[in-house]
Amino acid sequence: MNKISKVLIVSIVCILLSNLVSAFGYFRETDLYDFIGMSGFGMLVGLGLSVILIGALLFVFWLWMLVDCLKRDFKKDYEKVVWVLVMIFLHVLGALIYYFVVKISDKKIQVKKK
Repeated sequence: MNKISKVLIVSIVCILLSNLVSAFGYFRETDLYDFIGMSGFGMLVGLGLSVILIGALLFVFWLWMLVDCLKRDFKKDYEKVVWVLVMIFLHVLGALIYYFVVKISDKKIQVKKK
């Protein structure tokens, strides 16, 4: 991992943790937004930002698997079409299935060849 990747991962984790702390108010009895007269708003903002961040990461994973599927050479012509349709209709679930069925099994085959 290069330095930029580490900084990016640490930043994302810090943002996610600060949002969760704000959402559930672990360290204070008052909300982070009480000082501006918006009691209870921190829970909304914290959970909302966390959901947006998780959703964005899942979308990037889905897009990564879709691009991998489009670039991959399958043994049969129709396999690529089937996998693309599975990923389009099942979105993240389809990407997870593709990852575990195709991507990991491909890695195991490459390790056995070496």
